[in-house]
Amino acid sequence: MVLCMNSISSRRRSILRFSICNFQFAKFLLFALLFTACDSARSSFTREQYRAAATALFERQLYREAIDMYQDYLKSSAIEQDDVPNVLYQMGVIYQENLSDPKGALAKYAVIKALYPDKTFENQLGKRMVACLEGMGRSVDATQARSRLTDFNPDTTKAAGSGTVVADLDGRKITLGEIAGMVGKLPEAPLELNQLVREYVAQILIADAARRKGIADKPEIKQRIGQAENQILTQAGLMEEIKIQPPSGNDIKYYFEANKARYLQGADSNATFEKLAPRAQADWVREKQGAEYQKYVERLLQTAKVRFFSPGASAGTGADAAK
Repeated sequence: MVLCMNSISSRRRSILRFSICNFQFAKFLLFALLFTACDSARSSFTREQYRAAATALFERQLYREAIDMYQDYLKSSAIEQDDVPNVLYQMGVIYQENLSDPKGALAKYAVIKALYPDKTFENQLGKRMVACLEGMGRSVDATQARSRLTDFNPDTTKAAGSGTVVADLDGRKITLGEIAGMVGKLPEAPLELNQLVREYVAQILIADAARRKGIADKPEIKQRIGQAENQILTQAGLMEEIKIQPPSGNDIKYYFEANKARYLQGADSNATFEKLAPRAQADWVREKQGAEYQKYVERLLQTAKVRFFSPGASAGTGADAAK
């Protein structure tokens, strides 16, 4: 009787172990089927869906997930050959700018350069590769790569400005005339002049490094560059357009007499015209320039079809338009 009970118990344990094994296998099989289904669904994405998904991940700052999505796209049947270098470049930019991973970025750029030598991305690919090498501390390789960039300094054979050449930057001649054009009067002391030259060259190097990193392509930087360009062109344009004839005859004396109360004040209450003439002439020129400026701006406004609106008013609210 005891032997019979032991036999039954052993048989039950065997059945239980078999059931557990079957259950574990069933779970594994179900997981595998689900994984395959998900992978199959992902591989069935269209080109637009892959790109939209990667963009959505990027905009939510899920940069590694965006790269993974681009990688899936590269492996899928939806990929178009013309898209391959563009996707690789986008992955490289994310590695470089968003993940601060110059090695990962350089790997993508290197593949593009090897397999698609005609793709330069408006000459940015080589510059970004140089920036990656610099970021990895490979200064020698970066220098060699930079020297091969024919577009890096398109005017390197010409010395901007005139005067003594004080520096040679990858073939670009830096002259005292160029520096004077930027900073104005140069210091006479040799030590101060040498320091100024070093600072000027350093500024160029820093700006070039920023361009290679693509910083100049950022919208906010482009806006600031555009604003600075507008200011420079405005000053140059006004100097070209507004030219005041020097005063003649008694112009300054008549101006002084008409504004005598402005000048005969305080310590100058008893001053003579001869003493105050330079000040009066500067004011006369300034007023003439202001009047010519207003005329010039009015002419431009009339030809440009400009409408002004009160602050805070909608552009579509005609009643708020300033006339």
